[in-house]
Amino acid sequence: MAKTVKSTVKRQVRRTAKANPAAVAALIVALAIGLVAGYLLCTYLTKNDGFSLKGEKEIVVALGEEGSSVTVAEPGWTLTALGRDASGKVEVETELQKTEGGYTVPTDEPAVYRIVYRPTHFLFSKYSLVRTVTVNAAEGGDE
Repeated sequence: MAKTVKSTVKRQVRRTAKANPAAVAALIVALAIGLVAGYLLCTYLTKNDGFSLKGEKEIVVALGEEGSSVTVAEPGWTLTALGRDASGKVEVETELQKTEGGYTVPTDEPAVYRIVYRPTHFLFSKYSLVRTVTVNAAEGGDE
């Protein structure tokens, strides 16, 4: 019995589509308009989105500069998502000690430190940016 109901419904749908092709055409046009409008809206909302570091990506500090450590300023970052500032949705990971306005970098021996910035906003959660702080001998030095 279920088979007869199913085949009856299919026949009626085919008859309706044949009898009223304007309805089918209107459905296709409405679907196309909806898809184009959705694409344009998404493009408009995300046109200025981005994630970038302010300042230099690489900071070089001379070995022994200002004693055994130096404070390096944190220039910050910019995160724009869906046309709005989302800079507060970034986690920062580093082995350097955080100080007011920056990080304390030991300068007693050569080293390379990384500061990794990872957005928690869903649009950029797969991305990360890295700032490198390098401690090395000054050019022309004896080291």
